[in-house]
Amino acid sequence: MRTKYFQWILMCCLLLAPFSVTEMAVASEQKPTVLNRHLAKLLGTWTSEDGEVTFKANGTLIYKGKKDYCAIAQGTIQISKRHSSVILPYRFVNDNLLITDSGTVTTYKRLPATE
Repeated sequence: MRTKYFQWILMCCLLLAPFSVTEMAVASEQKPTVLNRHLAKLLGTWTSEDGEVTFKANGTLIYKGKKDYCAIAQGTIQISKRHSSVILPYRFVNDNLLITDSGTVTTYKRLPATE
């Protein structure tokens, strides 16, 4: 009885396996979409005298030369690091991005998008 049960499970898995592989292949071909409206405003590369910050649609950013994951909410950028996270307040003033890091405000200007 137990062997028949395992055979039935194995048969179901084998029948359903091609569908999951096909779905994964289709999903991997899709371009990422921007779901967060706050991230949408930040997408791209911003530059200042102190360096650049780049926000990508996949939820990553390059800040101070390091690539990390980030979460964007109204007025805050949360950068996730290996064992900690950092929250940086931000705001827009006259098409400039102002980011406060450790009490210092840095003004960034958006670079033109390149394809």
